[in-house]
Parts: sequence; structure tokens; C-alpha cells
Amino acid sequence: MLALVGLVLLSGCSAVTAAEPVAVEGEATAQPTPIDTDAPAPEPSADADAPTKAPAADVEDGAIDDSIALSTGLVIDLDSVTSTTVDAETPGEVSGSAVIVRVTARNDSREAADLDSAVVTLTAADGEYGVGTTAGPDKPLSGELEPGRSASGTYVFMLERAADRSVVVSVNYSAGQPVAEFSGKTD
Repeated sequence: MLALVGLVLLSGCSAVTAAEPVAVEGEATAQPTPIDTDAPAPEPSADADAPTKAPAADVEDGAIDDSIALSTGLVIDLDSVTSTTVDAETPGEVSGSAVIVRVTARNDSREAADLDSAVVTLTAADGEYGVGTTAGPDKPLSGELEPGRSASGTYVFMLERAADRSVVVSVNYSAGQPVAEFSGKTD
């Protein structure tokens, strides 16, 4: 019975034929534009839409135990640069040798300073980078720092052979602002 119903349904369908191609008069053919491989690359114009590199930030240097007064009125101190061992507690963290950097920023200017985009980096004198981690007591600088106030932050960097190692710690409290760069040895 089902076969008969299927046959009746199919016999009611009409045949569909493919359309014949239609010729278009004056049909154009696309030709690729030739490329001159010997032509020099175009030079960027002086009024280009975007800069080709970031502007250089002013850098103020000092020893690890110095206070560095920046031209913006902020004073940056490293309270400690201590070697330790951290234990991974959450997925993605790594256990091992590390450096804990405690930073204090004091605002001696007349305007509030935004610390939410503060960046602290650590590099060993031999060029090895300290890799920032959330393992350990990581608590970055943040918020608005009002005039006359201070704020502290703690940063943790994974670094092999962290004890008694010569390092450079850079503190940039906000993009485009001066950088405080401290040199010395870990405790």
C-alpha cells in the first residue's frame, strides 16, 4: 500500500529541466591588473593616520632603596624586592622561584592620578624577564590616588634563581606617563 501511495505522489511531480545558458552581447572578460615587482614600496606620508611606534616615555632611574619623584608629582618607592617560592593554587599558576615586589605610590601633585592601568615589570640584569603571576600575594595598584594620599600594591614575578639576583623593576603608573626604573638586588 505504501509503495502505491509513493508511486502516486511521484507521478504527480513534473520534470524539471536545466535552463539553457543565455549569451550576453558585449560580454567583458576580467583581466588582472599587472603588478610591477620592481617598483619601490610606497613611503608613508607625514600625515599618516596612525603613529608607527609608541612615543618614548620619560624614565627616571634610581636604586631599589631610593624614592623616585616623577615630573607628574607622583613619588614611587619600592618597599621590598624579596625572593621567595610560590605555590600554585589555581589552574594556570605555576609553583617555583619568584620575586615579590611591594610598590608604594604617593601623590604630591594637585590632581588625582589614575592607577588602574599601572604596569610593573621585572627584568634580571642578564635579560631574563620575570613572568607576572597571580600565585602568591599579588594585589596590583588600582583606583584613583587623590592628592596627598598613598597607595600600595604587590606584584609577584616568576624568576629562576630569584635570591640575591640583580634586577631592574619598572613602574609605569599610567600609559603615557613617566616611568620609575629601579636597579639593585633581590633580598
